[in-house]
Amino acid sequence: MERMKAILLLALAATASAQTIQVQSLFQPAPLSGIWKHQKGDDPRWADPSFDDSAWQNVKMPERSVNPGDGFSWFRLRLRLPENMPKEPLALMIGGFGLAQAYEVFWNGERIGMLSEPAGNLWTLVPPVPRVFEVRPAVRDVVIAIRLRTVFIPWVYRLDALHRTSWIGTSQPVALLAEAWQSRRIDRVLPQLLIAAALMIPGFFFLLLPLWRRDAPEYYWFGIWLLSTTLGRALGVYPDAFGLQRGLVVSCAIILATGFTVGSWVGVISAIFQRRVTLAAWLAAATGLLVNTAPLILSIGGVSVPEFSRSLAALVVSICLFLVYYELGWQRSRPGERTGAIHIAILGYLATNCLVFTGQLIWRGEIFYVQGNLARTVSLLLFTFAMTILINQRSVRLQRERERLGRELESAAEVQQLLLSSSSGTNSLLDIDPVYLPAQEVGGDFYVVLNHNTLLVGDVSGKGLKAAMQVSATVGALRALHLASPGALLAALNDSLADHTGGGFVTCVCVRFDAQGMTVANAGHIPPYRNGMETEVDSGLPLGVVTGMVYPETTLPFGPGDRVMLLSDGVVEAANAKSELFGFDRTREISMQSAQEIAAVAKAWGQNDDITVVTIGVTQREAQA
Repeated sequence: MERMKAILLLALAATASAQTIQVQSLFQPAPLSGIWKHQKGDDPRWADPSFDDSAWQNVKMPERSVNPGDGFSWFRLRLRLPENMPKEPLALMIGGFGLAQAYEVFWNGERIGMLSEPAGNLWTLVPPVPRVFEVRPAVRDVVIAIRLRTVFIPWVYRLDALHRTSWIGTSQPVALLAEAWQSRRIDRVLPQLLIAAALMIPGFFFLLLPLWRRDAPEYYWFGIWLLSTTLGRALGVYPDAFGLQRGLVVSCAIILATGFTVGSWVGVISAIFQRRVTLAAWLAAATGLLVNTAPLILSIGGVSVPEFSRSLAALVVSICLFLVYYELGWQRSRPGERTGAIHIAILGYLATNCLVFTGQLIWRGEIFYVQGNLARTVSLLLFTFAMTILINQRSVRLQRERERLGRELESAAEVQQLLLSSSSGTNSLLDIDPVYLPAQEVGGDFYVVLNHNTLLVGDVSGKGLKAAMQVSATVGALRALHLASPGALLAALNDSLADHTGGGFVTCVCVRFDAQGMTVANAGHIPPYRNGMETEVDSGLPLGVVTGMVYPETTLPFGPGDRVMLLSDGVVEAANAKSELFGFDRTREISMQSAQEIAAVAKAWGQNDDITVVTIGVTQREAQA
């Protein structure tokens, strides 16, 4: 029996010796690489050097063979220091453990320092950075215990094996080693930081360009997208440069940048392909934002989140970006649009992201992570370069097209003015003063003088070029009619326009002046104003709605001293900045003024539709006679 106990003691001693890290020299920093012990949970007794940790899990450090997970866990390691000890003070540098961490370090049961506060809230946890602690060894055999708290907070930068290594040595070399740790980290991420800085320059340029080119919103949205994308990447690899020293703050900043990335992507695709954002596109964007934020919300709520959730969330965001592009760009592209190169650039960029994040889910090793980031960086550079050229080419092409359309609209406006002028007649007995102010280059109002004594003022439903074309058709139809009676004229015009208004209609008032006075027929238009008062006349349906309409006529007195005003609804419906209409009362008050003055008052009030005013009076020669 005694012999068996001796054998067991020898075996335990051999095992402990095999798990003890032998430090050969302390004159240069020595890595604490070897077998460490790890146990999840929290117990203050585990700091005692005499505690039996033989049942704990063996961990080969600094390889990433164990994930501390969320919550508290302990690491213990045994050191044997060399006989030849330096006279200088010693220092212990602890490498990184988790994605957000805080810990206390015990040297042979005595606490020698801590990083942040393990018992604090989530906001106290910091990204994995090295920390140097001063030690004063009294014996050669040392037990180091580390009480660690880690939480997986997504979007905090990752560490390789070199940056997870802990060291021991004299104070000055270890301090230099900590500085070198930061230098190596910067060297590792410097290319990505330089690329991000380089891409931010065109991002600011695109963001400010709409100040000079307000007709090109794609520049604005692409600038926001480029800035938020590059900022998110820079925060992910080196948040310290932005003064962010807390893991949770870093994650919130990256998620906020990702939110701008997703939102501005919707704007980019909508502006490039000139499509209104659909409900499906909004739902895809909202899904991406929700999935991107979910790991952080779960971590704050105390739910343990696996580390691969970061790559999974990034993959879902990339898929949502593709769905936005499919909904607004690919699916709604019209045949003949010269956007093939833009489609290729977008598909290449999105496909690269999806492949990289899928690979990170399948192969979670450090090598693939670095290579995947390199592929994404190259893809972003190529995509930015391609989109810069393509957006500029498209913008130049659209600008030329707008200029061409502008010239055509100017020509159409000149033709419309000529058409209305040529339709006017002269009458030595009537003083006719017309004013026509379209809300756009061309409009949907018209006025016509027929047979020297018959006037028509009308308004086509709608605005712009389509309404102007309907005006041309209406005036052309009027020229073909040779009827003296206003009611008969409107009835014939109504039949000729039926089924030719494209679902719209035409309001019109017709007035004939002769020795008996003025005869009025109205088709849904504002009645004439006579001597400052609105006349009461019967009205029929607008023209072009149904055939076979009969428009009743009303005869009113008209002679020397009388004044009649015909107008369109652009006068009474003028609205100021407070959305207050000009209205019929104000129109009645100024109805005795000249057509130029009436139109000017309505325009100054707030023109939002075509304005047409025609005033008619008896000439002075006729009045004297």
